Amino acid sequence: MKLAFVTDKTHSNFAEDDRLLVKFLLDQNQQITPAVWDDTSIDWFSFDCIIFRSPWDYFLKFDAFTQWLNQLEKLNLNVFNPIQVIQWNKNKTYLLRFRDLGVDMPEFYYCEQGSSFMIEEILKKHHWKKAVIKPSVSGGAYKTWVTDLEAAPVHQQEFNALVSEQGVIIQKFSNEIITSGELSLIYFNKKFSHAVRKRVKDGEFRVQAQYGGKHIPYSPDKDLFIQVDRILALIPEPLLYARIDGYLDESGKFYLMELELLEPVLFFDSDPESCHRFYLALKEMML
Repeated sequence: MKLAFVTDKTHSNFAEDDRLLVKFLLDQNQQITPAVWDDTSIDWFSFDCIIFRSPWDYFLKFDAFTQWLNQLEKLNLNVFNPIQVIQWNKNKTYLLRFRDLGVDMPEFYYCEQGSSFMIEEILKKHHWKKAVIKPSVSGGAYKTWVTDLEAAPVHQQEFNALVSEQGVIIQKFSNEIITSGELSLIYFNKKFSHAVRKRVKDGEFRVQAQYGGKHIPYSPDKDLFIQVDRILALIPEPLLYARIDGYLDESGKFYLMELELLEPVLFFDSDPESCHRFYLALKEMML
């Protein structure tokens, strides 16, 4: 097969996370091309399959990215994950939908663009000691910070500027991310592949590698599989890959933080069989 891995200009020679996968696929006699999503010279018809992997600047060019998705959809090509999935997953407002469906997640407020909220009032009303503030369209903890009652008045101006640009989420701070770490469970074709536990660097709250976060392999128990499978069952569309991020509380209840279906790091370095599982899932979905 001739495969396109959708990426951005900064990662035009594949993102680091994908290089193990690319090597494996090349060894299976597959052809893989890094395809920058906004490169107008690309002939998308030349590929047997288009796979979203690392278009990590999409939130900086959101309107252009949305327009490109609309154009790509009209071409009626093999695209994974499906474009209709990419369309709703690219904005964290999808969390509202899953909350309404009964998925457990940290308490949060969604502030529509142009709305007026006082951070301090929200913290006091819900007795939150701390909260995370993040744009509803973002990646890699872009413009994301932690606030508390003392810092809220100082952060209000920054928050006002952010909500004037787009929707913003104010989420109760989950201390479990600091004490126990965030879990990422990776599925290919809705079948479990592997999992990691992500730890923050001392003094940080963000688990991403660029902020000093580390990850190690993790083995979920049966109860966690049951909880995560319930979340995946809410998605009717086929999924080549899915990364479910969250944490466990003291009772073992899983709280969803993010459902990554657009451009997640898939931690191929944490499981030697993960590339093979990805390949098998791709072949199944291309039948």
